[in-house]
Amino acid sequence: MPIVNVTEQLAMQILQDSEIYDLLKCKCEQCISDVLAMTLNRLLTRYVTTDAGRVFVNVNYYLQPQLQSDIVTELTRSALQVANHPHHAQTSKAADTQ
Repeated sequence: MPIVNVTEQLAMQILQDSEIYDLLKCKCEQCISDVLAMTLNRLLTRYVTTDAGRVFVNVNYYLQPQLQSDIVTELTRSALQVANHPHHAQTSKAADTQ
């Protein structure tokens, strides 16, 4: 099994399965990647190399409300920042009306 950042997997799952996703005005790959990168830079990483390690981290996630809260808080913060200041070029409204 390759090295896996379980925090990244949990963050991606929460982003896809929550209302946080709806905060994004643009849901392109760049915006989603920006949200995840910003979020992961603010959270502790939890790397595992075995399935047993992955299960251990996942169990801790569900047993520790603070870990859940940290991920949701950082995802929300990042989604709002990306929604207000997307990294990619925006199309102008003039181009949309033509």
